[in-house]
Order: sequence, then structure tokens, then C-alpha cells
Amino acid sequence: MDDQEELLQELLSLHHLMLQWAEEGKWLDVAAVEKIRQEHLKTFFQAPISQDRLTEVRAALKTMLSINDKLMGLAKKSRGGLGQDISSIQKGRRALAAYGQNTASARQPVERAHSG
Repeated sequence: MDDQEELLQELLSLHHLMLQWAEEGKWLDVAAVEKIRQEHLKTFFQAPISQDRLTEVRAALKTMLSINDKLMGLAKKSRGGLGQDISSIQKGRRALAAYGQNTASARQPVERAHSG
């Protein structure tokens, strides 16, 4: 196995690892591996692909593109879920603020009655 073949296998492994972590919701890990993946892709395509390896490289690229599509879908879902979480947090804050205002205004007449 030469360097280019090893790098191709490493790229495939990275893609599969990123997909696994995305499915587990480990987005920080996915982002960290993305940097490595980009470096490996740049290195891989610096040298020309030999004619006898074209079929193998084409198949690997097809797999990588398929995994990328899945990653994008998971990221989109994750952002949607994150948006829902943020919306719930904002609603909770508004509810707490309203509760705080209502209890403060309810306490004022009681405090006035005790001080007067």
C-alpha cells in the first residue's frame, strides 16, 4: 500500500467517523475532524491520480459524497432542534419574568399594609 492509497483509506475512515459522531450528536468532535479531513483532501489531490487507481478513487469519492449528504442532513436537523431548544429557553425566560412581575406587584399591597 502506497502513501496515496493509505491517505484514501484514512479519508474514508474519517468520513465514517464523522458520520458516527454526527449521529451521536458529537458536533464538536465532527468539527475537529473536519479540519483534518480538509488537510487530507488537499494533500491527496496534490498528486495526480494514476490511471489504474481511477476506479478505486471514484468509488471512494462517491462514498465520501454520500456521507457528506448524510452529514448535511443531520446538521440541518440538529440546527432545527437547537432552534427549538433556544425557543423553549426564551419562552421559559419570558414566563419567569412575567411570574416575577406578577409576584412583585402582588407583594406591593401587602408590604404597604404592613408598613402603614
